[in-house]
Amino acid sequence: MLTSEDVDDAFDDEAFMEERFSDVQRLLLGHGPALGPETLVLLPATRCRLTVGPHASGPLGRCFAVRLESRADLSAACVELLLADDGSLLGLVDAGALDGWRGAIPAGLAARYLAPPAPSLLGLFGTGEAAWSCLLVLHHALPSLSEVRVVGREPDRARDFAAAAALRTGLRVRVSEDARTTAAGADVVATTGGHPPVRAEWLAAGALLIDQTATAAPPASGDPRDPVIDVRSFGAGTGPTARPPEAGPAASDPAVRHVSIAAPGGRSADTRHEPLPLAEIVAGRALPRRSGSDIVHYQGGELAGWSVIAAVAGLGHAWQRDVGIPVRLGRGGP
Repeated sequence: MLTSEDVDDAFDDEAFMEERFSDVQRLLLGHGPALGPETLVLLPATRCRLTVGPHASGPLGRCFAVRLESRADLSAACVELLLADDGSLLGLVDAGALDGWRGAIPAGLAARYLAPPAPSLLGLFGTGEAAWSCLLVLHHALPSLSEVRVVGREPDRARDFAAAAALRTGLRVRVSEDARTTAAGADVVATTGGHPPVRAEWLAAGALLIDQTATAAPPASGDPRDPVIDVRSFGAGTGPTARPPEAGPAASDPAVRHVSIAAPGGRSADTRHEPLPLAEIVAGRALPRRSGSDIVHYQGGELAGWSVIAAVAGLGHAWQRDVGIPVRLGRGGP
């Protein structure tokens, strides 16, 4: 059984992380294993639901991951790894920590392709599981980073996070209460949820925004009449301002280039607002920026097949490193 700390110990390994970057890259380019779809099973009587993943190669042969979560308490979710032959339980993993790493590793690979040259300052928005794994992945993916500024809604939690992050990474980690200044001064900004909203006009020319949040940020003032200034509301070739579309962008405004982990499901009439699939950049068919001043907005999301690969690889590596708590199943006795 792997706790959240065990998952961190298993994933925060240089060689292991490089192998997972390669896994994600193969999936993006269509060179990964042919994995089937995930299957959702609702259990109304127990108020739980199961998500059964496809079979994948594991440490003891073919296996599959099952995610068990209560619809009333998603914080108690866990991931079970089962042997495909007979359903034997191989391992039990804390889903929150695994989710953080599952989202962070593709973002780390994206950062290598999308970040400006030699980034030194990371602005990290959020202090939860996702922020922690994102920090550790980016620390490895971008070795030129030297300083991190953490922004969170709860000052005490942010200070504890910063102290633990400095100890774990050796970087200079500071808490910032000024979200705008943090975003403006950072080469890379990562948003992971549980933080003040990030507004597009704060970002410096040439910066990278790694957006791991699922919903758009609300107006900073809270007034619904205020325009929402967010990088997702602008297509390539438009500047991050509150100017009406018919006015056109100002010449001095940096353009926003949208990049997504996967191709969009449908094509709109206006292709300027469609995100560019990361695979196009990884394959060398597109550039992340048209000029050095362009802001790149990377939107994280689900990558087909990656969830089960991450679970299987993480548990297998934990076994190799003797990380975790052995759990004895069955009736005890002499």
